[in-house]
Amino acid sequence: MTNDEMTSLQAPSPYVEAKTEEEAMKKLDQIDRERSGGVSVSTTGVNFGPCVLYPAGFHLRKSSGYKYGGVKPVTVCTKHVTGIKMASQLRVKNLLMWVKTGAQIPQTATDHDLKTGGVYKKKHYTVKFEQKNMNYKCNGKKSHKWSADIIGRLRYQGHTMWARVAAPVLTFACGPH
Repeated sequence: MTNDEMTSLQAPSPYVEAKTEEEAMKKLDQIDRERSGGVSVSTTGVNFGPCVLYPAGFHLRKSSGYKYGGVKPVTVCTKHVTGIKMASQLRVKNLLMWVKTGAQIPQTATDHDLKTGGVYKKKHYTVKFEQKNMNYKCNGKKSHKWSADIIGRLRYQGHTMWARVAAPVLTFACGPH
């Protein structure tokens, strides 16, 4: 992934309807190309869901004594949906390339994980889900640039919806494995 691609994916992503993840990624690629080119997004042939996926930057976890890190992406919805799931894959900058590190970490929302009725980023929501289960052990304290690829999936009115974002690039004293 190039720096330009990484930057264009750091904006919040709408959820789009698709039968497969591959089909959804093609639709989201088109939206990203249009967004990065300064063109207003064409919605022809795209059915958007009532939710948005927000990226969250890498952070060191206080609960682990700052020896573990992760990301906490958030999905917010203006209507009730079912089956929210997110999966996050950390990336670390290695010279000129972004490299995946660690396993992709999925989390499916349970009733306990869902927050109902509130405000997130100055917008009212009906349902909010924050992925909180990433716990990546740092290998030393050398500084590295970190990001993550995040894919969200949910069901709304019998349709499957997908979203994709990249976490902002942040530097932390946490070495990859």
